[in-house]
Amino acid sequence: KGKELGFGSILKVDCVERTGKYIYFTIVTKDRKEIDFRCPDQSCWNASITMALIDFQNKRAIQDFKSRQEMEQAAGTQERRLARAP
Repeated sequence: KGKELGFGSILKVDCVERTGKYIYFTIVTKDRKEIDFRCPDQSCWNASITMALIDFQNKRAIQDFKSRQEMEQAAGTQERRLARAP
């Protein structure tokens, strides 16, 4: 059976080492656990995982930024309403 590790629980892809036949890399989770992988040199799993992780983290950062902006705008609107109240 395969196991799933969501991008939300991954901190980084680390320790990439290339030998003649394999690429070795480590996925570090947010709770600092390390999971070691080995793949054939031609497969580029580590690069695919790294790029997908970067994409996920960028999208999450944009969502967080937009949420903060919306909260700040809502707080500013609330402050203006309170300032106008009799």
